[in-house]
Amino acid sequence: MNKRLLRISALIMVLSIWGCEKPNELFRAPVVGIEQNNQVPILIKATNIGNVRIEYQKANKSLTNLTDWNKLTDANAFTTNLILRNLHSNSNYRYRVEFENGHYSEWFMFKTFPAAEQSGKFSFIFSSCMREKYLGFNIFNKIEQLSPTFVALLGDQMYGDYDGNLNTIEQYLANDSLRQKMIEDGEVLLSDKTVLQAFRNKYNRVFDINYQKMASSIPMMAIWDDHDFGRDNSDGTYPYKKEARKVFKENFPDYSFVEEDGGIYYKFSITDVDIFVLDTRWHRSPMQNEDGKVKTMLGREQLGWLLDGLKESTSTFKLVFSSVPLNDYGGDTSSGRAGYDSWMGYKFEREKILSFIKDNHIQGILMFSGDQHYPSAHILNWQYPLKPISQFENSIEYSLQNLGTAVFDFSASPLNYKRATGHPLISENQKNPLFSFEIFRAAWGIPKNTIEDEPPVIGSVYGLAEVNTESSPKRISVKFYELNHETLDMVELYHVGIIF
Repeated sequence: MNKRLLRISALIMVLSIWGCEKPNELFRAPVVGIEQNNQVPILIKATNIGNVRIEYQKANKSLTNLTDWNKLTDANAFTTNLILRNLHSNSNYRYRVEFENGHYSEWFMFKTFPAAEQSGKFSFIFSSCMREKYLGFNIFNKIEQLSPTFVALLGDQMYGDYDGNLNTIEQYLANDSLRQKMIEDGEVLLSDKTVLQAFRNKYNRVFDINYQKMASSIPMMAIWDDHDFGRDNSDGTYPYKKEARKVFKENFPDYSFVEEDGGIYYKFSITDVDIFVLDTRWHRSPMQNEDGKVKTMLGREQLGWLLDGLKESTSTFKLVFSSVPLNDYGGDTSSGRAGYDSWMGYKFEREKILSFIKDNHIQGILMFSGDQHYPSAHILNWQYPLKPISQFENSIEYSLQNLGTAVFDFSASPLNYKRATGHPLISENQKNPLFSFEIFRAAWGIPKNTIEDEPPVIGSVYGLAEVNTESSPKRISVKFYELNHETLDMVELYHVGIIF
């Protein structure tokens, strides 16, 4: 009798637990992706396994649309991409997430891109470098208030090798003697047990509520750099790059990568403008290797894809996003290795790209980057003399008709990190077309005699690009902004205008 009562009590307890099971819900807000072909991917991250879909409708309209149901699994950290289809251009939509148990998220809003394959106007924010320990100022609210068409995050969205134990895990897994010593010393009680878990938890910590509010309402374009790919100045030899790729895909919407299981480069278009997004890590040769034919940043396939795409593009403006700058002054030399981490350390391949552009008479190429921790603007592939059509103290304007196959390089960073300086300007090379012509660099990005123990200044910097192919002449405006720590306002530093 007692055994029977115990069984009944146990059954009642199990049933009560099932009945009180907490419904599935969002782990954090959705992330809106890049629209193409009237479709938008939205990344969902939930708290548990199950099925999920999105209900969406045009703002102020009652007609409801539903995505397909997708499965959330532990293997993908309860993430999935849901595709919103048959969207109208330049329109506001609202959406919410539905779980199979009948639970719904709150409503979110976003705006679709202008009509494709025709002239139009759009804008975007670009920057990089957001470290967990420096997220005190809410830069993302400032960006959201600007309502750009999309936001371009150009790498180091988190610092996997800083502020955590990713490096310790790597050492523990790779070094038998060190692992044994750590066991003997009792140092193996790590909060993250695997490299995969360490990557995941870094993203979870850095994507705070302010980032989530922005990313759920403004389409996000992203690429990685060294710290969210692996370690400082990482290259294609990094042993955990597959884990890094997996976790990147768990935190950003589907970008239709060219390579199914390799580099994460891709292309998309807005209005009549083609946009190329580069992966400067997956195929990269080590920075300390001798520069020459064998040394590469992009790898053979990605390089061919880029050159073919630039040649075939009929866009007036062709935008290229690279995590590292193209210019000759922003190259990192840290990590105790020779060479430079930026394109100035891969000049043979850079020259191959620039020569191809010149030989094929390709005009209107603008590159956008981050990484160097100060804002700057340069021109490469130029002809002497460089003549702007107007110039003032904090602004300048050029006509592409006067520049031939010149390539602009705009770099903005950090979003939340210590400010840095670049390499000294070589004044004689301002008249040397084989070198980067410097248009602008923030004053604090210029090397000067400083006290080594001087406390670092945390900077928040972004660039705002506004593209207008409806106007005559067609125009791009690039403005650099920095946080004023006293007023907490974003202050315009410099403005570059380009017409064609």
